[in-house]
Amino acid sequence: MRRRDTIKLAVSSFASLKLIEMGFSTAASNTAKITIDWTRSQAQTTSFTFGSNDYEITIPDRAADKIYQKRLAGLGVGLIRVHHAGLCERWTNPQKKTWDEAKIKAGYNVSYPQRPIIIQNIPGWPIWMKNQNGILDGSEHDNYAAFCAELVKIITRRLGLRQVTYWEPFNEKDMLYQKAGKLDELWQIYNKVAKAMKAVNPQIKVGGPALNWGDTGKLAPFLRACRANVDFISWHSYASGDAQEPTQKLMSRTSDYAHQVYEFRKLARQYIPHRKVPLLLGEYNINYSWDSGENRQNTHIGAVWFASVLKHLADAGIDMATSWHLKDGIYGMIDPQNHLRQVAIVFSWGIKYLTGRVMYASSTHPLIEAMAVRQKNGKRSLLLINKSSDRTQVRLEAKNLTTNSNVSVFYLDGNGTRTSKLAAIGLKNKPLSLPPYSLALLRL
Repeated sequence: MRRRDTIKLAVSSFASLKLIEMGFSTAASNTAKITIDWTRSQAQTTSFTFGSNDYEITIPDRAADKIYQKRLAGLGVGLIRVHHAGLCERWTNPQKKTWDEAKIKAGYNVSYPQRPIIIQNIPGWPIWMKNQNGILDGSEHDNYAAFCAELVKIITRRLGLRQVTYWEPFNEKDMLYQKAGKLDELWQIYNKVAKAMKAVNPQIKVGGPALNWGDTGKLAPFLRACRANVDFISWHSYASGDAQEPTQKLMSRTSDYAHQVYEFRKLARQYIPHRKVPLLLGEYNINYSWDSGENRQNTHIGAVWFASVLKHLADAGIDMATSWHLKDGIYGMIDPQNHLRQVAIVFSWGIKYLTGRVMYASSTHPLIEAMAVRQKNGKRSLLLINKSSDRTQVRLEAKNLTTNSNVSVFYLDGNGTRTSKLAAIGLKNKPLSLPPYSLALLRL
């Protein structure tokens, strides 16, 4: 029998009262164990795990902000989904009823110095094609297919932007069409558009349906109708619409993101069994309502929430995930003054230190988590996540924790971020103290 190199983390906390309120058993609430098995790989992360959305590109003057582009280069985001609900209005000439190539070129010319792979979303039909209910007029189906194909021609042929690889021909149209009793028509539109786009450039990947939610009840009929034209599957998932949702409740549900991946992959294999179809979580954040007053996404609480979501997405083997989103006053990991919010630190850690083989990790405590990654260069990273509202003492119980004499530890909590060096021998004998809603990233 092969010996497994394991790490056991004994975690002491004082979350009993909160766990009782949340309905968890308190039998193990004072001491939790996290086990890391460095010989047991369960998934793979890449830079595509830590992607995000951007719409600054749709306004070239804003996209040209050199400090913003410097921030993007520094973060190194390798996958960006270009999306804005008003993209068609910003990038078209309504008088000529066609795309404005000069505007598109201007936006791309000043964006993305790090040269990421792009998911180009087309949010839907321009105003001159829709009826009074927002539905694509029946007489415009062919025109919309040609409209989308023309954008492929402009971006990938005339502008020669090969990094614009993935294409979504609409965004969150499923609820609108379901309400109208026309979901089947939406899938027909998808097929027509996907064929037209790939006729222009067979090298692109066309996917969707960019569902409002992780709704398998809609994904199944979409795959039945469109499987031949689906190169990737996409959906969105926000944790809440209530700014008063208790933080503990939000934290308790982050594992739902892994369940969505498992369910979507199960359906993909059922309907498209002969080829691998990548899964894209195209948008996710704490609150779907921009005007709800929610602001936790811009604090250390949001950083911890995102870290936990990313851990569960990674465990489930998500192929692509793009958070909502890079820059604005409400959601962005970069604020309007180009300051990095704490969630940006989580993504920078992910890109630098958490890409590689995701190793097996388990916990007996519902609010203490670990993400263990072995990178290609042989380095190991261990991200400890305290989702509880209590200070937590984390003891490492392993003889062969690290071969280094010193361990670099990056901390993120309510007081900001800091870095320290810990003696490896001390790390084995002395517990780590994690403040409420905090992270600690160990480089082993």
